Amino acid sequence: MKSIRTKITLCLILTVLVSLVASGSSGITLNYHSTMSTVEKMMSETAVLAADRVQQELMAYKNAVMEVGCIPQLSDPDVSLDEKRSIINGRVSMHSFQRGNIIGLDGISIFDGKDYSDREYVQQAMQGNIFVSEPLISKITGELSIMVAAPLYANGDYGSAIIGVVYFVPRETFLNDIVSAIQIGENSRAYMINKSGDTIADITLDTITVQNIEAEAQSDPALEELAAIHSEMRQGKSGFGSYTNGENKMFAAYAPIADTDGWSIAVTAPQLNYLASTRNAMNINIIVIIISMLLSVIIALILAFRISKPMKACSDRMRLLVEGDLDTPMPKITSKDETGMLASSTESLVEGLRTVINDIGYLLNEMANQNLDVHTEHEEVYVGSFRNILLSMRHMKEELSISLRQVNRSAGEVSNASSQLSASAQMLGQGTTEQAGSVQELASRVSVISEQVKNTAQGALDIRGQTHQTGNEVLLCNQKMQSLMEAMQKIRESSEEIEKILKTIDDIAFQTSILSLNAAVEAARAGSAGKGFAVVADEVRNLASKSAEAAKNTSELIGNSTDAVHIGTEIAQNTAEVLTEVVNSIQAMTEAIDNIAAVSNEQSEEVEQISEGINQISVVVQTNSATAEESAAASQQLSAEAMCLKELVERFTLASD
Repeated sequence: MKSIRTKITLCLILTVLVSLVASGSSGITLNYHSTMSTVEKMMSETAVLAADRVQQELMAYKNAVMEVGCIPQLSDPDVSLDEKRSIINGRVSMHSFQRGNIIGLDGISIFDGKDYSDREYVQQAMQGNIFVSEPLISKITGELSIMVAAPLYANGDYGSAIIGVVYFVPRETFLNDIVSAIQIGENSRAYMINKSGDTIADITLDTITVQNIEAEAQSDPALEELAAIHSEMRQGKSGFGSYTNGENKMFAAYAPIADTDGWSIAVTAPQLNYLASTRNAMNINIIVIIISMLLSVIIALILAFRISKPMKACSDRMRLLVEGDLDTPMPKITSKDETGMLASSTESLVEGLRTVINDIGYLLNEMANQNLDVHTEHEEVYVGSFRNILLSMRHMKEELSISLRQVNRSAGEVSNASSQLSASAQMLGQGTTEQAGSVQELASRVSVISEQVKNTAQGALDIRGQTHQTGNEVLLCNQKMQSLMEAMQKIRESSEEIEKILKTIDDIAFQTSILSLNAAVEAARAGSAGKGFAVVADEVRNLASKSAEAAKNTSELIGNSTDAVHIGTEIAQNTAEVLTEVVNSIQAMTEAIDNIAAVSNEQSEEVEQISEGINQISVVVQTNSATAEESAAASQQLSAEAMCLKELVERFTLASD
């Protein structure tokens, strides 16, 4: 991640660089285009002037030759050949020609007798044109020469009948002299080409008529640019261009030469002659850009340092703030600009957060020390979103106070309820213990009755076996009958005692049910804390209900036993009344004894059932007793816990309403 110092430095450097490059490039470009425009204009004008000069030179030669063609003596057949040669030689001397000649209509020279009819300049002059030939090999000297030819008019009258041709040969270097005189700078040159592209004038004779750039460009691609310029020249166009000559870049301006057979002149010069100043300006601009860049880097670094230092200080302080450091002081920033404002705002932020955090720590510490009646010491710093923190703290404190008050009240209620439940459980345990004793006693008595019933049944069986002796032992039977009456009386008395005991058991079961209902009501008042006691109360109530049911069943059995005892008593009474008739009623007695035996067996079975019921009642009572003891212990423990909770709540200093 780039620092702001780096960004500022880069932005300033890039801005200065772009500005300098843009201005330098614009200056160089303008300078280049201005130079190019100047060079193009100057060289184009030079080319035009050179073409005009060549034209003027050629025109002077043409006029001189035309004037010779209008000399009457030359067309007069009466003038001797020597006179005519004298006239020609005079004009040669006058115009610095190399030589002159007169050609007849047949193309034969009147001086040397050679045939010139194949020469273009002769043919053009025969047609009335003043014609300057391209450099060609002279038939007289065998050297490269240029011929200027004009018609020879009859009688010297211009425009009259042409009777021959007059031509002169200027010195062979006159075109080269013209182009050699054209100098526009160091290493510049001028040359001329004809309509075929052949070089006809140059600063050297080596290229005359043997150099054709367009033809050479077909085998040498390096000449293609120059060949394109020559193509334009052959078309009679004027213009400006550039090409490469070896390692040098060259400018070329060209213009057609008027009144010639497609001649054109070109002026060339190295680009370095004209672009040197542009290159110097470019180098100077580059140097200025480099120096300016160095200065801008220094200035940018200084400026970036002054801007980034306060911001980095703020960033470092904010980083410490993120790490939880609220005590490190903010570095002093003396600047009065935006960075100073940023530093001041950062310092205010740190100071505000420190005050808020310290105040929150104070409030929470007081709450942790069980003081809920605490208030902020710096309410003014809780602004904006911080206000929600203060409101939340106050709301939390109030809700804790309300909750603790409710817990305190609930603890008191639970303590009271558990105390009542413990007392009820103790009463239930005591009653259950007493009930267990009664049931044990009842079980003992029922055991005795059961033994007696068994004995009675056995006696009935013995009597049935001894009925045959009844008659002889009537007195003894009477005595036995009295004993039986007494036993029956005792059975009835025992049954009555059992009924009383069952009544007592039923009362105990009823009281147990009432106590369990009270325990359930108290457990419901205790809420969730009394759920366990509610279960115990339900269990006790179920056991009481079972005890009552067992007592009821036992009472029914005892009632049946009592009825049976009454029947036995009546039978015994009847037996006593008719004992005197025993002898005569042995059969009836036997049947009665059988009934007694059957009833006795039934009584024995019923007494055994009563004994089992009493045992069940004993087990239930013992279970009730243990449950009551556990309920009492749990109630005491609950009461103790409730008191402990109440003491813990009372340690808090609650917020005032």
